[in-house]
Amino acid sequence: MLGGGAMLFSKDVEDYVVSPIEKMLEKVKRIAANPLNAAQIEENEAMVMEELEKKGDSEELKLKKEQEKYETAILEKLIIKTGALLALGFGEAGAEIIAENMAKGGEVDPMLPGRKMVGIFAFCAIR
Repeated sequence: MLGGGAMLFSKDVEDYVVSPIEKMLEKVKRIAANPLNAAQIEENEAMVMEELEKKGDSEELKLKKEQEKYETAILEKLIIKTGALLALGFGEAGAEIIAENMAKGGEVDPMLPGRKMVGIFAFCAIR
């Protein structure tokens, strides 16, 4: 009886704690390697939810919505949203700088050498 209880408990721990934390770590590593990837992850997850709604797969949709209520799922979304905002705020050139700093252990080195970028800016005022 003790062995069965331990197995059930360990399965719950695996499902509700260990697996979500491993998914979060995987996403943090992907964002650290390429911060622009965070926006893509966020879009992919939104597309999966849309497809489930279109298919009318209510059981799978209900399961996903229930899992979104867990704290680990909220933290996972927070990580992705933060990465997407970093990518949006710093752009492509800033994303490379962030990726380099995160590869060094997360310590920010403001003295990284810069490089020239070509940019086109436009402004239009309609009155």
